[in-house]
Amino acid sequence: MSDPTMENISLNGSVRWAAARIGWTLNKFRQKRDILENDGFPKVDRITNLYVKADVDAWINRRRQLSDNAVLRGSALEPLKEVNFSAL
Repeated sequence: MSDPTMENISLNGSVRWAAARIGWTLNKFRQKRDILENDGFPKVDRITNLYVKADVDAWINRRRQLSDNAVLRGSALEPLKEVNFSAL
């Protein structure tokens, strides 16, 4: 069965999409949904009965442990160095 919410054009996602977005099987997602929601994972929209994809992505982003300006090199964190293209 096709799930149109798996397409990028859809701004809302099914339970199947939400599970895939966080890298879980549908069964694991259903089993642990209460734990996720207690940790702030968004609930389905009452009107569409779908997840708002931007809300799910915002939850994932809040859980990030590294900022965009840090990269892992070997075993040490180093800030990204900006390149002055005008000097080239």
